[in-house]
Amino acid sequence: MYSLGFIGAGNMAGAILSGVVSHGAYRRSDILIYDIDAEKCEKYRQLGFGVAQSENEVIRGSGIVFLAVRPTDLLSVLRKIRDDVTFRNVLVSIIAGVSISFIKKNLGKECKCIRVMPNSPILMGSGTAAIAYEMPITYQELQTVKGMFETVGTAEILPENRMNEVISLNSSSPVYIYMLVKAMIDGAVAQGIDSAVARRMAIDTLFGTAKMLRATDASMEELIAKVATPNGTTVKAVEILEKSGFDQVVCDAMLACTKRANGLEAELLEADAGF
Repeated sequence: MYSLGFIGAGNMAGAILSGVVSHGAYRRSDILIYDIDAEKCEKYRQLGFGVAQSENEVIRGSGIVFLAVRPTDLLSVLRKIRDDVTFRNVLVSIIAGVSISFIKKNLGKECKCIRVMPNSPILMGSGTAAIAYEMPITYQELQTVKGMFETVGTAEILPENRMNEVISLNSSSPVYIYMLVKAMIDGAVAQGIDSAVARRMAIDTLFGTAKMLRATDASMEELIAKVATPNGTTVKAVEILEKSGFDQVVCDAMLACTKRANGLEAELLEADAGF
C-alpha cells in the first residue's frame, strides 16, 4: 500500500510532490498518482512515482489521498470514488473555496477529511499552509499531514470557517509580492537603472527584509518608523503610498479574493446542474 495518493497532478500538486520528495519526507515509490492527462502520468512514471489507472485505484491503494483536481472536476470525482472511500483513507483537499462539509455532502458519506490551503513557495521549501479539520480525524492523522507541510515550510491550524479568508493571506499573496517587485523594477528602470541590476537588487532587498521581519517582534509601525526618518528620503515615498491608499488597496484586493472564494461552492453546484 502506498503512503500517499494524489488525484490530480497540476501545478500545486506538483509543488507538494517536489517538496516532500526533495526534502526527504517521502520516497517517490511511496506515492501513487492519477491524472486525466496521460502525459502527466507518464512523466511521473518515468520519475519513479507509482501511477494508477483511475481515481478509484488511488483511493483503494493509498492511505492519505490528496484531492488536487480542478474545482470544476471535483463533483464528478467525488461520485466516482464514493464507494471506495473508507475510514482507512484520509482525504486532503487543496481545492480553494471548497469546505469539508461540501466534500462530505457530495461524497454522500461520513469520511476523514482535512482541508489545506498551501502556497507555491512550498516548491522552494519555504511555503506556508493553513490547515483545517473536522472529526473523525485523529490527532496522529492531523499531525502527519501538518508535518508533511512543515517539511516544506510552515503550517498553521485554522478554524474551518476562516479557510476562505486565509486564501488572500497566504495562497494568493505571492502574486501581490510579484506585482510589488515588478513595480519596483519598472520604477528603477524609468530612472535609468539597468533592468537586470534592478531585478537583482529588488529581490535581494525583499529577501533581506523578510529575514529582518523573522528576527524581530517589533510592530510594523515601529519598523516603518526606523527607516522612514523625518525629513529623509524614505518618508517622502511613504507619504505618496499613504496618499494613494496603499493599505486600503491591499485590503480591498484581499476582500475581493475572499468574496470569490465564498462563491465557489455555489458556482460548482450551478455548473454541475447544467450538465
